[in-house]
Amino acid sequence: MVLMLGAGLWVLWHFDPARSALYPPCRFHAVTGWQCPGCGGLRAVHALLHGRIAESWQFNPLPILLALAGPVMLAAWWRWRRRHPGQAWTLSPLWAWAGLGGLLLFGILRNVF
Repeated sequence: MVLMLGAGLWVLWHFDPARSALYPPCRFHAVTGWQCPGCGGLRAVHALLHGRIAESWQFNPLPILLALAGPVMLAAWWRWRRRHPGQAWTLSPLWAWAGLGGLLLFGILRNVF
């Protein structure tokens, strides 16, 4: 999984989504004219990989927020693992619903403002 993530980031580093035909267009945007929560995500990650944080935020703030949440979740998992060896770390389904609701809200707000 780490190799696949690394390969994807390598491709995004070397091939700008704004200039390359390698990446498919968003079907939701093509059909509705609205931006989905992921629209601009590839351009945002490309800009973030090149250190252009403000530009990344303008494309889509979600990758920055996920990049910040990733280490926090990893630390929480590591802490759980040290305190509860042998037990599986599970999250409440409430977290999944909260994430889905957050994505829906983000998708609505980015098309309103």
